Amino acid sequence: MSVGAQAAIAVKGLKKAFGSVDVIRGIDISFPRHEKHLIIGPNGAGKTTFFNLLNGQYAPSAGRIEFLDVDVTHMPIRQRALLGLGRTFQIASLFQDLSVRDNLRIAAGAPQAAQRSDLRAEENMEIALSFCGLKAKADGAVRHLSYGEQRRLEIAMGLATAPQVLLLDEPMAGLTQIERGIVAERILEVSTATSILLIEHDLEVALKLADKLTVLHLGEVIAHGPVESVMDDPFVRQIYLG
Repeated sequence: MSVGAQAAIAVKGLKKAFGSVDVIRGIDISFPRHEKHLIIGPNGAGKTTFFNLLNGQYAPSAGRIEFLDVDVTHMPIRQRALLGLGRTFQIASLFQDLSVRDNLRIAAGAPQAAQRSDLRAEENMEIALSFCGLKAKADGAVRHLSYGEQRRLEIAMGLATAPQVLLLDEPMAGLTQIERGIVAERILEVSTATSILLIEHDLEVALKLADKLTVLHLGEVIAHGPVESVMDDPFVRQIYLG
């Protein structure tokens, strides 16, 4: 059977080294479709590097990556996006002087969406605008939005291409408690139609969102499975609680 059969994303023997430093050390894992999957680990565990490998920002030193049963190991970012892989980043990457609507329109009509009609792109943009709850500010410049609103907009931009899988890298970083609650609600809404892989440090909120949990430590998977069983793992508890 193919490495990625019945999986949203699957990797086999995945490694990444920067010079003599091994950051990802041979990961074998698959993420089923239609799940919200949380990836956690201490700083330096390799979480963002792992995402960068999945979406094609980094090339692996070894191993294989499959997305929806297609081998994308050496496929560029644009082609992975065309297949339906979306991504957000730790730091919002928005066009600050453009309007909310124009940011979403750019995302919906970006190269990864080029195979869709202009009408479909406009429909996706309107859906994303409704999702982020910023219709009242749609024609205002992004720089006037609060940080929490900008994070919601970035997630909406990730959705504007109608991805089948969305990688969310710390979407709640820097948010207030109220803003985290709003973003969490939006993620739950997204997950009804899109598989989610989520990196997040705020475990109080993120654990409530997840169907499954993976823990990375020093570039390796040390636990993987249902949330409660993983959090009860003695090694995981030692890493987080000391």
